Amino acid sequence: MMASLFTSIFIGVAGGLLIMVGTGLLFQPHEFSAAHGIILADNPSQLSEVRAPGAFLMISALFLLFSVGRTRFLQPAVALIIAIYGSYGFARLFSLMHDGLPSQALVQAMALELAVAFLGAILWLRLRFTQSQ
Repeated sequence: MMASLFTSIFIGVAGGLLIMVGTGLLFQPHEFSAAHGIILADNPSQLSEVRAPGAFLMISALFLLFSVGRTRFLQPAVALIIAIYGSYGFARLFSLMHDGLPSQALVQAMALELAVAFLGAILWLRLRFTQSQ
């Protein structure tokens, strides 16, 4: 019961963060990007490339928030968290090694993303272990 509560809280927090990021990217891409030291042009193609992942993050977050407290959806929700946060975190790490040091805000985002993905992996393994017993 306690593990399920912790997992639900973890999913809710991860989903809440994705709602904030997704909303920023989708509805206020200039302001959201500028807060991280990125200046976007008024180029429709560039804005489309920024807004599309924002919508994906928002829809994913809605699934995560829907999953909170629903035992049947905990494992798929944690797997989605690992996929999203892990892919963003490892892509930022790759970019750091390949392109150089980004803004401090993006380095902090990378650290958070990798930490959330790591914690998610631990929770996912625990969920798999408890389901197999």
